[in-house]
Amino acid sequence: MGVLEESVLTWRVLPNDIDITKVTNDRFIALMDLGRMDIAFRVGLIKTMLRRKWVPLATFDTIRFRYPLKLFQKFQLHTRIIYWDDHTFYFHQQFKRKGRIVATGYVCATLLGPKGYVRPKDVLAEIGQSVTKPEKPGIVSKLQAMDVLIHKDQTKRQSEKGTQSSKN
Repeated sequence: MGVLEESVLTWRVLPNDIDITKVTNDRFIALMDLGRMDIAFRVGLIKTMLRRKWVPLATFDTIRFRYPLKLFQKFQLHTRIIYWDDHTFYFHQQFKRKGRIVATGYVCATLLGPKGYVRPKDVLAEIGQSVTKPEKPGIVSKLQAMDVLIHKDQTKRQSEKGTQSSKN
């Protein structure tokens, strides 16, 4: 499989996937992990990950739900890499049922090695795929901006928590 090709996995909703009547939000995220790992397997990255002790790390994800998936319904997860920068791969993932989009997710992910983050260009070199980086989609800029906002908020809240602790 080429690194820019789409992975399509087909599943059926099982009892452990649902809350009362529909697939739980956290299950969608877990299934998205499997879609990204499918790409890693199919491009030949898994052996390198094990040998180099690289582990996948989702640094940011978001999902927009449109329709529920219910018990025993069959569905597909479509996953593809849409862009990468110096640190991160950006994935577009869609859940579809009978051709209709059920949910759309975006994930910023990287590999973490013993010495820190692994650059996407090093990952691509390891799998021996020479590909041209796609043009940066507008959604990637928005994901990056949201990631920065959340990081600033985390830092601010951590700082406030430290200030409150020192007052006590």
